[in-house]
Amino acid sequence: MSRLWAEGKPIVMETDAQARPVRFLWQAQPHQLAQIHQRWQVDVDWWREEGRAAREYLAVTTLEGLFCVIYRDLGSGQWYMAKVYD
Repeated sequence: MSRLWAEGKPIVMETDAQARPVRFLWQAQPHQLAQIHQRWQVDVDWWREEGRAAREYLAVTTLEGLFCVIYRDLGSGQWYMAKVYD
């Protein structure tokens, strides 16, 4: 069963010298990115300051076998787990 978090769960992301994501910490376990399958951005409710959501999403597979969707809040720079597929 897949798990989805509408507001996201914070994760700690490690990036390389070019600011590309390479590894993240999820549930106290490190996960090395094996492949980025898809990348997209959303910018919704831009007309409402309190409701704006500007995010960059990544659908990724890790070397540990995790397939998930993560995103970076483009305002704060914080990374989040959005969905984990079983």
